[in-house]
Amino acid sequence: MKKDKLEQKVKDKENLESIDLEKAKLKGADLRKAQLNKANLDRVDLRGANLKGAELDKASLEKANLTQAEFRGASMKQCSLAEALLHKADFREVNLERSNLEEAELNDADFKGAKLERSDMTKAQLNDGNFRDCDLDYVILERADLSGANFKGAQIRGANLERADLSGANLQDADLRKSNLTRANFTDANLTGTDLRGANFEFSTFVNAKGLTEEQIEEIEDQGGTVTEE
Repeated sequence: MKKDKLEQKVKDKENLESIDLEKAKLKGADLRKAQLNKANLDRVDLRGANLKGAELDKASLEKANLTQAEFRGASMKQCSLAEALLHKADFREVNLERSNLEEAELNDADFKGAKLERSDMTKAQLNDGNFRDCDLDYVILERADLSGANFKGAQIRGANLERADLSGANLQDADLRKSNLTRANFTDANLTGTDLRGANFEFSTFVNAKGLTEEQIEEIEDQGGTVTEE
């Protein structure tokens, strides 16, 4: 479907549930408040597109190019974004609960206030992303690149961050209670006010990490983690 035709359908508030738009060229499309639940958007080109307030629950956007696309306020529950390109995309206040973002490239993406509870972000590239005040409870971030990311005030309880790279990340006032931090890298991370109660620190690394309390350092070292200053 051509971009102008799709934009008109959206403008007319047509329900496009389950529509097949695989590989469609929709760069810069205006799809605000589009009804695209269960749509097939695999490999679609939506670079710079506007999908603010869109409905994309259970939609598939695998390997799609969504660079600098705007999704603010959209509903994307149980959505699949595996291996999608989402550099500098705007996901502020988006609901992505139980979504699949495995190996997605989300460098510099903005997730402020988003809901990502129970989503799978295994091996995703999220470096320098903004996750301030996000709900990331029970999320899977195993082997994810979170270097330089901002998690200030985020909820990350019961999450799996095994082997995740959190070097230089800001975790100030974040809640990481009962999370799996096995072999995670916290080099130069800011952990001021971070709640780490009940977390698993086995083989985790805290080189030049800021803000750790004496009690937290003792717990980390008791579990086999490493806290050092260089």
